[in-house]
Amino acid sequence: MERIKRQRITKWLNIFLLVINISAISTIIAMNQVDAPEVITGQFNSDEFLRQELNLTDDQFKTISELDAKIFRIYQSILDMQCEEQFKLLNELLLDDPSQGRLDSLAVKIGQLHTGVKRQTIKHFLNIKSIVDEEQKVLLDQLLIDMMKMNDQCKFCNKTDCDRRTQISGDR
Repeated sequence: MERIKRQRITKWLNIFLLVINISAISTIIAMNQVDAPEVITGQFNSDEFLRQELNLTDDQFKTISELDAKIFRIYQSILDMQCEEQFKLLNELLLDDPSQGRLDSLAVKIGQLHTGVKRQTIKHFLNIKSIVDEEQKVLLDQLLIDMMKMNDQCKFCNKTDCDRRTQISGDR
């Protein structure tokens, strides 16, 4: 009974992975066939938000969009690889006797891919900082703090209810 259930899960998992792979390939093909300006405007919804929040000029916005086009492609590729590795992890976990070494290896790979995603996000914001003026940098910094909800966290332990926060705030 358990074997049949595992086979059924594996069958649906394989179908799901096939759909993801087909979607990824279709996305790659579609991105290669679309003109660059259309890709740029459709990639980052956050750019329009940043345009309004930072009062970006048309030239600044165009530059950010152009820089983001490459970052977005890399970001999507990393997310696709991360998804694939997570399914490998799941498949290993579904085995009767999963290999701890394989699980550890997959966990490390997923961590490296997550680092890659963070690096692309960092590049995105550094690109923005490189083209905005001083007033816009202040707005961007505050926006980042707000998005990460850092105002509510202790900068030393990341807790929102840190007892040391009041002691430490006097040292700032």
